Amino acid sequence: MIDRQSLSGLILAGGRASRMQLADQAAVDKGLLELRGEPLVAHMRRYLEPRVAQVWVNANRHLDTYARYGTTISDDPALGAGLGPLAGVASVLAKVETPWLMVVPVDVPLLPDDLVDRLAQALAGTGKIMAYASAGGPHPLCMLLHRSANRNLLEFLREGGRKVQQWQQLNQAVEVAFTGDSNAFFNINTREDLCLAEQIAPAGPI
Repeated sequence: MIDRQSLSGLILAGGRASRMQLADQAAVDKGLLELRGEPLVAHMRRYLEPRVAQVWVNANRHLDTYARYGTTISDDPALGAGLGPLAGVASVLAKVETPWLMVVPVDVPLLPDDLVDRLAQALAGTGKIMAYASAGGPHPLCMLLHRSANRNLLEFLREGGRKVQQWQQLNQAVEVAFTGDSNAFFNINTREDLCLAEQIAPAGPI
């Protein structure tokens, strides 16, 4: 097993949230949208905090606000623009001090309690460096990876790679199937999704 002191957590909040945009209104920063009175990033911080030694937040806007929830880091401009979520992962892997990093998107506030443990168990004794969740389909950004992955991630990005699953396949990532709660990996992409999350989230703190 991977102990807490060997593990950091990363909340990916650097996306453009284009499907949240309304015509003629200011740009939306999804991680700061509220669910049950708290921004999404706060829910994700609460999920990670008891499981990791340090929480990082990858964001490209409103860094002062995100700093309340973890150590903030923007995409490395040296990598180029428009690289997607892997740019955020690469930026943190270059800085993280723990051997392992647990990555979660900012918009999946109903994750199962055993996500980190099961990904770690799936890697134990395999010699592989990453695992990701699957539940009715892959959730590649819910992944646990070793910081040694940084070198080949940088190479992948510099060679034009962008797709998370393509990079994971190159690294023989372990897919871990989750069954049970059909809402556990519910992803908030639209305003309608945000309203639905209010309805399906369990009572009490998420």
